Amino acid sequence: MRRDARGMMLLHVLLAASIIAVLGAAALPRARSLYVRAAVEYEAVHLIGELRRIQAVSRTTAMPLYMLGGTAAGAREPQLYVRNGSYEIAPHGGTGRAHRMLPLVRITQVTAGGKPMSFDRNGGIGQGSRQGSSNMTIRIEAEGHARDALNVIIDSAARIRLQRGGRDEE
Repeated sequence: MRRDARGMMLLHVLLAASIIAVLGAAALPRARSLYVRAAVEYEAVHLIGELRRIQAVSRTTAMPLYMLGGTAAGAREPQLYVRNGSYEIAPHGGTGRAHRMLPLVRITQVTAGGKPMSFDRNGGIGQGSRQGSSNMTIRIEAEGHARDALNVIIDSAARIRLQRGGRDEE
């Protein structure tokens, strides 16, 4: 192979690599943005499913058991703990299973001051979960993408809904 032909081949390889680098630099932020939206949406829908499951279980198990002599043995409803950027579903006072969030996604409990969330036997927010508000708000967002955040809101009528938007409007 001639010396100038090898130089031309090197020039073509460098040109192709630079074109790929420019296209990659343009596509990477868009791909990250798509991932963030999809991950936040997935985690919000997953949390809503878990909350509806807890709500259904609470409707059947939130009534206290009574021992002989009429003394209550305690409530048995499952509770949702939001801590350290993830959440855990546990039976009342016990240890349960933790859900790990996808990379870059975090969850925070906006209302109720970090207290565990539970439902009463009618499917509404349990008394221990309330703190000055009739709604419970859990925020799911990705680091650096506050405008793509989603709020999971449980209202006093036991409805669980998804609210899109950057900041809380309550």
